[in-house]
Amino acid sequence: MRKFLDDVVPFFTDKKIYMSLIVILVGIAVYRIIKASFNKIGNKNRGTELINKKRKTYFRLFSNITKYVILLIVVVVVLKIYGVNVTSIIAGLGLASVIAGLALQDALKDIIMGFNIIVDGYFTVGDILKIDNIEGKVIELGLKTTKLKDIANGNTYTVANRNISSALVISNELYLDVPLSYELDLKTAEKVLNKICEKIAKLESVEECKYIGLQEFKDSSITYKIKILLTKPNVKLQTRRDANGIIKTELDDNNISIPYPQLDVHTKK
Repeated sequence: MRKFLDDVVPFFTDKKIYMSLIVILVGIAVYRIIKASFNKIGNKNRGTELINKKRKTYFRLFSNITKYVILLIVVVVVLKIYGVNVTSIIAGLGLASVIAGLALQDALKDIIMGFNIIVDGYFTVGDILKIDNIEGKVIELGLKTTKLKDIANGNTYTVANRNISSALVISNELYLDVPLSYELDLKTAEKVLNKICEKIAKLESVEECKYIGLQEFKDSSITYKIKILLTKPNVKLQTRRDANGIIKTELDDNNISIPYPQLDVHTKK
């Protein structure tokens, strides 16, 4: 028992232990303060929606960078407390740096791509993206990864930045084509379409809806185009369904049928 106490007591009375703990706690406190400040400033709504999104993205990226910088400083200070010659370690990292560089190629690619995404404005936090078969909202853009929340099922996907070779940013605009018969005169068609737009505009997910005009002459119909401005892009699928229901109901109420291709078959007797 005495031998155990002789081994343990010096450990707990060593000033280096307490100094190291203080350095670690100070590092954690500083990081949390800086992170809270970044979040507070980044969440302020000033200017346009695009500017606000970019602000949030920049501050979250700075927060991630700050975390790694503080971690590095804490490690260096703790090593110095224990008398480790950090300078000589750094000087002797020649071969180790080459090995580490090869091992960390993917991580470096992630970081470089992360900076490219920010600087070139590929997308920002809050945007709705389609990457491969995933369509979701950007909830976090870090140095190494981008996190998407799937708008269909709510799942969160983490994508390595190096794997983002292309990304489709989904806008909050929705265009619908309405096919109508050639027999229907233009004035009647436009009157019905304007009434349809008025009803679509009343949907909770819609900011504005307007009839744009005659789009295309097809073999069996004339196509008219409607433009819908959504409150947010992630409601596009449901809004399309709701709008199509309104279109069909309004056409039925006005005894207007939606044309479909017909084939005349001639037989010889």
